[in-house]
Amino acid sequence: MKSITTQESSSSTHLRVCCYGSSNKNTKQKYIDEAYALGLNLGKRGHTCVNGAGATGSMGAMNQGVLDSHGTVVGVIHEIFVDKSKGGEWLEGCHEVFRREKDEFTELIIVGGNDLQERKRMLVKDADALVVLPGGTGTFDELWEMACARQIGFVNMPIVCVNVDGFYDPFLEMLERAYQDEFLYKHPSEILHFENTSKDAIDYIEKYLAGEYPNGKEWRKKKPIKRKPSMIQRMMSTYNLPFLSINASESESESTNTGDEDGNRYLSHVITLLGGIAVGMMINVRSKGNS
Repeated sequence: MKSITTQESSSSTHLRVCCYGSSNKNTKQKYIDEAYALGLNLGKRGHTCVNGAGATGSMGAMNQGVLDSHGTVVGVIHEIFVDKSKGGEWLEGCHEVFRREKDEFTELIIVGGNDLQERKRMLVKDADALVVLPGGTGTFDELWEMACARQIGFVNMPIVCVNVDGFYDPFLEMLERAYQDEFLYKHPSEILHFENTSKDAIDYIEKYLAGEYPNGKEWRKKKPIKRKPSMIQRMMSTYNLPFLSINASESESESTNTGDEDGNRYLSHVITLLGGIAVGMMINVRSKGNS
């Protein structure tokens, strides 16, 4: 297990922290300030900041903070932002930290693909934690995707939203409503954590990974959830009955019950259905005999 210190000036551990945030040029100053503080504090504590490499908005401020702290930063961009007309080296929209002479403190990862899925995957690859600043639809997309991944067990890293001026209060309210209405497997506090400042977010991550919070010590040991096929799914698969198999599978994905419990329920439905058909056939035969 990694040893963690929470001193701003030094850290005995180097965490890889993925950071989401807006690159909008019109981002308000209160969000810019927290983004800069995030990059600055990550750099001072010896952690690596991974982000979308942007030069403007929260992303640009974050990168400037890392640069000013002489910290380590990794940028992940899509190849469409590489201007080949200028020798394939000029990076449109990237912060200056990624344009300086390459060194051990700076890395730029250029990904391809017809969409941004590969970019999103590379942002969180090998990350120890995720910090989410206020942002727009792009940030929401990234946040909800990772919240979903944590909810079902694909990732176990701490996800912390920097709740500047209550920005993420509606997100928490949505999670709480979903939990109350039994749409979630986990309590909202097990999916997302909220802090008011970037510094508090980093403090929480360091303490969580040091095991000072429930489940923190086991975060690396957990494996993605794997469900066994239910009894009814196995039966339908054996007898090649896709319609019933699909229905059973769909129901299982919406339920927190074990596979066998789902299977028993559906098996009872199938038996009832077959029994009804048999009774109907008997009545039909008797009716024909009497006529």
